[in-house]
Amino acid sequence: MDRLAGDAEVIRLRDERLRIIRLGSILDVEGAETGLDGGLIVVVEGGREKVGLFVDELLGQQQIVIKSLETNFEKIEGVSGATILGDGRVALILDVAGVIRVWLTRQARAERRDYASKCLEEE
Repeated sequence: MDRLAGDAEVIRLRDERLRIIRLGSILDVEGAETGLDGGLIVVVEGGREKVGLFVDELLGQQQIVIKSLETNFEKIEGVSGATILGDGRVALILDVAGVIRVWLTRQARAERRDYASKCLEEE
């Protein structure tokens, strides 16, 4: 794993460099895995971006019916809907392109903060 400007993490997969998005930090998950050796990187594409989503674990696969959050609640960037699982729990359905947009926005803010801090230090 390498780091780019703004603390962006990247990995090399074949001949490509993929930026890593830590899903736990995007979704503010308390106790999310932090070490790359303790989770999984899922390669996804959203829009024109190809990234690695860092997740704690994959629980399985199932067919579901997606309900719109925007229609039934409100729009949440990075989430396209929700479903009720067989055991009654609610699961959110991620919008990969939206997650990437949220991450890029946060990266840009962090870079602006870093730049502003550096400018203030130089004065």
